[in-house]
Amino acid sequence: MPSRLLLSAMFVVAVAGIARADTWSSIPGISCDAPGCTMLESNNLLISNPSLCDQPGDHWRLFPQDPNGINLRGWLSGGIVGNVDSPTSRFHGPYRVGDRANEFVLNQLCLVAEKTLPFDGIGIGGRLDYLFGQDHFVAQSTGWELRQDGNSHWNRELYGSATPQLYLSAGNEAIHAQLGHFYAAVDYESLPAPENFFYSKSYSYQFAAPFTFWGARVNWTPLDSLSFQFTLHNGWDGFDRVEDHLGFQGRVRYESHDTGIWTAFGVTTGDEFNNAAGLLPGNEEQFANRTLYSWQLGFPLGCQTQYVIHHWFGFQQNGAIGGERADWYGVNQYLYYTIDDCWKLGGRFEWFRDEEGTRAGLNRPSNPNKAPLRGSFYSLTLGLNWTPLPNFALRPEFRADIFDGSALPYDDGTSDTQFTIGLDGVVLF
Repeated sequence: MPSRLLLSAMFVVAVAGIARADTWSSIPGISCDAPGCTMLESNNLLISNPSLCDQPGDHWRLFPQDPNGINLRGWLSGGIVGNVDSPTSRFHGPYRVGDRANEFVLNQLCLVAEKTLPFDGIGIGGRLDYLFGQDHFVAQSTGWELRQDGNSHWNRELYGSATPQLYLSAGNEAIHAQLGHFYAAVDYESLPAPENFFYSKSYSYQFAAPFTFWGARVNWTPLDSLSFQFTLHNGWDGFDRVEDHLGFQGRVRYESHDTGIWTAFGVTTGDEFNNAAGLLPGNEEQFANRTLYSWQLGFPLGCQTQYVIHHWFGFQQNGAIGGERADWYGVNQYLYYTIDDCWKLGGRFEWFRDEEGTRAGLNRPSNPNKAPLRGSFYSLTLGLNWTPLPNFALRPEFRADIFDGSALPYDDGTSDTQFTIGLDGVVLF
C-alpha cells in the first residue's frame, strides 16, 4: 500500500478509534508528579474512579503505610513486543525505550520511599525512586549514572539502575518547594509504568523533551482549578555536565470542574550541548539555547469517553550544520473509552517531525537505527487495559509506524514501516 494512502487510513482509524479499561484518579503514592494532576490529565491504569466504579476495591501494599511517616511502595512491569519484521539487531527501529523486539524484558522494578507533606501548615518531606530494568536508559543523568562524556559508570547497555527522583520538599500541598532530582513534567506521557495507558511510548516522549531535571522547583496551587510550577535546573537530564548552565522550566494548568475540560502549558529553556546526535564537525560544537514548549488539552466526549491532544515545538540554536537552527515538533492525539471497572480501550495517533534529523535515533549504543532521520514519523497505537485486580493490569496493544523521509529507520535500515504487537503486565506492591 502506498505510504500516503496508509497514512490516511491510520489517521481515520485514530480519529474514529475508541478505548477500554478502568478509570483514572490518583493512587496514593503512585500518581502523576505534576501538581493538579487529575482524571483526564493522567492516564493512570491501576486505579479506580469512585464516580464510575461501584466497588473500587482496596490497594494491597507490601509495606505498612503510615500517613505521617516514611512509606515504602513500588511496582513491577515487564512484557514482550513482537516485531513482524524480526530485525536482526532486535531493535524496534530508532526507539529509545521499549526498544527490544521479540524477547521478554523486565522494564521496571521500582521502589519508592516517600514522606508526604501536610495538607496545611508547614512540613518537611522527600522522595527517593530506585529503578532497575531496561527503562533505566532514559532515567539516567549525566554526571550521576553516566560520566560527563556520556559513558556509563556502572550500568550495562540493556539492564541497569537509576534514581529518577531524589529530592527533599518543604511546605504543604498548596505551596511547596523541592530540591534535588525530579521528573521534568513536560510531556503528557511519563516514565512510571502505572501512569501510562500504553505499553509503548510516543516519539515525543522518547525524543522531544527532557526526562528529568536536577535543581530547585516550586509548586503553587492557589485554587483547586489552577496550579503553577517553576523550576531552575541544570539542563536536560544533567547533574554534572562538562559545562553546567542554568535553565528554567515553567508550567501552568487550569481545569474546569464543571465541564471536565483541562489545559496545561509548559516551557523549558536553557543552554544545551548542540551536537547530541554527533552530526556536527568538532569546530561547530558548543552549548547554545535549546527551548521546548508543550501544550495539552483534554475534555470529555460524553460520560465514558475522553480526548486529549498534545502539541509541542522544540529548537536547538546552532544545532544543524553551518550554524542553522534544528527544529522538532508535532501533535499527539489520545482517545479513551471506559466500558466498566476493569476494561478500557485506547487509541493514540502521533505525528512527529524531526526537521534536521537531530532528535530521533538518540538511542542505545548498539542500536543501528541512528540519526540523521530527517522527516516525519507517523504512529498509530490501539490498546486495551484489563485490570481484574486493583494492583494488577495487562496492557495488550497493536502499533503501526510509518516514516516519510529519505531514510529507512526500521528493520535495521531496510524499511520505512514497522508493525508490532505487544503485551505487558504491571503489578503494584
